[in-house]
Amino acid sequence: MKSKKYSTFSEAIWIYFIFGIAIFSLILLVAPSLIVLIISFDTRAYLSFPPEGFTLSWYAKVFEKSELVEGFINSMQVGFTVTVLCILLGVPTALACARGRFRGTTALSVFVLIPHMVPGIVLGVAILFSGALVGVTPSIWLQSISITVFVLAVMVRTVQSRLLRLDPALEEAAANLRASSFQNLRTITLPLLMPAILAGAVFTFVEGFDNISVAIFTHGFHDRPLPIELLALVQFTSSPLVAAISGIQIILAILALIVVASTIGLDKVNE
Repeated sequence: MKSKKYSTFSEAIWIYFIFGIAIFSLILLVAPSLIVLIISFDTRAYLSFPPEGFTLSWYAKVFEKSELVEGFINSMQVGFTVTVLCILLGVPTALACARGRFRGTTALSVFVLIPHMVPGIVLGVAILFSGALVGVTPSIWLQSISITVFVLAVMVRTVQSRLLRLDPALEEAAANLRASSFQNLRTITLPLLMPAILAGAVFTFVEGFDNISVAIFTHGFHDRPLPIELLALVQFTSSPLVAAISGIQIILAILALIVVASTIGLDKVNE
């Protein structure tokens, strides 16, 4: 009886310890972004915490600067381009990896994952030098393609994970009813993959929008994305304008997660 009580007490202590670590880790993850958001509303003309007042003027000044507005538009264009390319390339690749009946499916999965495992700076430098050898200059299109290569694995892994959890009996039943491979894909597989495709699209868009490790080497001089404009701004000013730009990016990321959570649910992506 004593050992049972001792065991129960030890388990309770262990559970509270793990729970405390989880809360502490969550605070470490959320606190920096929360502090940046709070600073962005400060009335003072320099970065300081805690703020002395509340104002939205710094967000208004973001849209008054033409280079920041152009950077925002460029980042949106890159984000949408990366998302479309990842869907067009990632979904067929995931289908080939999960449903392919040829040698090399495992090698294909590893090959897609390699660019994502390489540091973004290394990949950006490699693409910059490779483009110079063939006469391709940095531009918004080179930036979009480079980031697509970098984050394609996110789409492939998300869709592939969903595919591996699908009941193959559904596709077999459709085939027994004389449905063609295309009909099977269009009416059975793709509708069941939509939650994973949507989740992958949101994550790749966010990465395409605020990526800096690859973009810093591949962006064009006249079409700099918002993260590059932010990097240039940080070198010359320490006003809450920097925090306001960061706040916009944080809010966009939060909105993207809300879209996924409200439409398909974060817990249903791979079910």
